[in-house]
Amino acid sequence: MAPPQFPFRVTAMPRTGTTNLRERKKQLTREAIAEAALALAVEHGLANVTVEEIARLAFVSPRTVSNYFSCKEEAVATAGCQDLPDLAEDLAARPAGEPPADALRAVLLAYVGSRTPEQLRLEVHKLAVEREHPALRPFWVAQYDDLEASLRAAIAERTGTDPDVDVFPWLAAATAASALSASVRIWARPEANRQALPDLVAAAFDEVAAGLRGPVRA
Repeated sequence: MAPPQFPFRVTAMPRTGTTNLRERKKQLTREAIAEAALALAVEHGLANVTVEEIARLAFVSPRTVSNYFSCKEEAVATAGCQDLPDLAEDLAARPAGEPPADALRAVLLAYVGSRTPEQLRLEVHKLAVEREHPALRPFWVAQYDDLEASLRAAIAERTGTDPDVDVFPWLAAATAASALSASVRIWARPEANRQALPDLVAAAFDEVAAGLRGPVRA
């Protein structure tokens, strides 16, 4: 797969219904910085990337880069998935009587099914950089921790449970976030013949639905 080129197309347009113009501009700036950081990491190696180079490629100041991200690793890990937080909003919009497992499955399948070719390329490159630079992993994991927290709140709201005392929203959110994370990691392996990402997510939910008694065979 060819290295990503910059400037990228905008990979995840902010939702106009939930953000004002200023917030949308901030989100687009954040995405531009993240994608610039990833492009440089792929081309030169993460160790050789500087904040100044990221700023130059993203057409912002070094101070702006530092305002959005604590370090270059955080910027790289964020590329291509700025819309992960939207999944909790999507879950809240599902039919009220839908079982939580079905709602989570539908939301995650819609998410991975809507990935553009550019977003998929970014994910492959990002995980390739992470394999070479383990320092990136905590920041990649942090995104899924944040996703789990937002899903947990949405599940608690849908089910009338309290995360402070009930285990259900914790388990449901952790299962969904793990299903997505595991599917993306398997899909992005270096092997040329990749399974379709939606098929992997569906398989993950099938395994959970079967009670994890053993691998579900198609």
